[in-house]
Amino acid sequence: MKVAWKEQRLSVIAEKAPLSDILYQISRQTRIEIHGSERLQEPVSICFSGLTLHESLKKLLAHINYAIFMKAASYGEILPTRLLIIGHRHVSSLEFIVFQGDEKSEGELFYNNLQGLDLNTRLIKIQELLEINHPHIEDILYSATRDSDPLIREIAYKQLHERGYRSVAGLLLNDSRSSNADIRKTAISLLGELFGSGELFGSNAMEILKDATEDDNTDIRHMAFSQLSHLAAQDGLSILRERLTHPDPEIRIMAIEAMTSKGEEFALEAARVVLHDNDELVRSKAEGLMYELEARKEVREE
Repeated sequence: MKVAWKEQRLSVIAEKAPLSDILYQISRQTRIEIHGSERLQEPVSICFSGLTLHESLKKLLAHINYAIFMKAASYGEILPTRLLIIGHRHVSSLEFIVFQGDEKSEGELFYNNLQGLDLNTRLIKIQELLEINHPHIEDILYSATRDSDPLIREIAYKQLHERGYRSVAGLLLNDSRSSNADIRKTAISLLGELFGSGELFGSNAMEILKDATEDDNTDIRHMAFSQLSHLAAQDGLSILRERLTHPDPEIRIMAIEAMTSKGEEFALEAARVVLHDNDELVRSKAEGLMYELEARKEVREE
C-alpha cells in the first residue's frame, strides 16, 4: 500500500488493504480528522493519482455514508478538515457536506444537510449518529427538535432527556409556548413525562399545561388533558376540577375524561359535579359515566 500527499494532491496504490489503514495514512499525511474509520476493515484494491483530497475521499468511500466538513484555506481553495463515517450503503454513498465558518454550530449545519432527506432516511441517520455518539450529537439533537416531523422531534427531546442534558427541561418549557402549533403540541406531549420524573418541579410546567387546556388548537387541548390525566393521582387535579366548570362544554367533557383516566374515585367526583350541567352532551356524558360506575360496583359485589 502506498499513500502520497504532494502539492495538495493525493495518490493511492492499494491491493487488498483495509480501508481503515488507507484512511489512517491519509489522515496522518493530510491532517484531516477522521472519525469512525476503525469499523472499515474490508479489503480495498484501488489506484489513483493526483486527485484533490475531496475527490480522493469520494472515490474511496463510494459505498459509505459520510459527512465531510469543509473550510476555506488561506489561498482560497475549499478543503476538507474533518470526516465522519456514518455507515455502509449497498448502492451508492450519501455525502453530507458541511461548510465551516458559519455562525451556526457544526451540529446544526450537519443536521441541516439531513433535512432534505425523506423521513425514514432521517430516522436511520439519527440512529446511526446516536450509536457512534457523534461528537456534536447534542447540537444535532437540539436541531432535530425543529424537524418538520413530530416523530423526530419527540425522539430528539427524549434522547436529550435520556442523555442527561439538563437544558432540555428549559427547552421543553419554552417550546410549549411556541407560536408554532406543531412544535407546541410535541413539547406539551412530553411535559407530563418530565414532570412525573421530578425534573420540572418548581417550574411553571403545570401552569403551561393549564393554559394548554384552553389552547385554540383542539389537538393541543386534548394533549394537555392527556398529560394531566397520566400524572400521579393528585398532580394536576386542581386544574381538572377547575375545568369541570369551564364555560366551554367541550373543555368540560375533556376534563371529565381526564379525571376518569385517573381512577374511579375521580371519575365519580367528576360525574357528580356535571350531572346537572346545562349542556345536554355534558349531562349525557355524566349520566353514562354514573351508569358505568354503578354497573362495575354491582359486578364487584356479586
